[in-house]
Amino acid sequence: MKFEDSVKLAFVKMIYDVIKVDGKIHPSELEVLDKLKKSIGFDEAFLNQAKELEYDDAIVTLYNMPHEQKKALAEILDEVAMSDGTVHKKEMTLIIDTFINIGIGEESE
Repeated sequence: MKFEDSVKLAFVKMIYDVIKVDGKIHPSELEVLDKLKKSIGFDEAFLNQAKELEYDDAIVTLYNMPHEQKKALAEILDEVAMSDGTVHKKEMTLIIDTFINIGIGEESE
């Protein structure tokens, strides 16, 4: 799936936030991040730019995405959270809050 740069920036922001929210960056999370760099199409400079994006700005962008892109984000965030073998409570809270804030579950399929 191809994304506009603003959407991609918001995606990468949320992916990185899920990786770091529990205070530990696991090697398996970095492996998933490297895989996503190739599939989504971003580099280290883009990742650094995404890290600087404010959460609320990312949420606005993600809220306005089509449903299919929201579903793709949900799958990616779940994959990232589960990549280290456990889903930390802080990861789950961030993912649920993100889903609520971008309207996942509100629209009909």
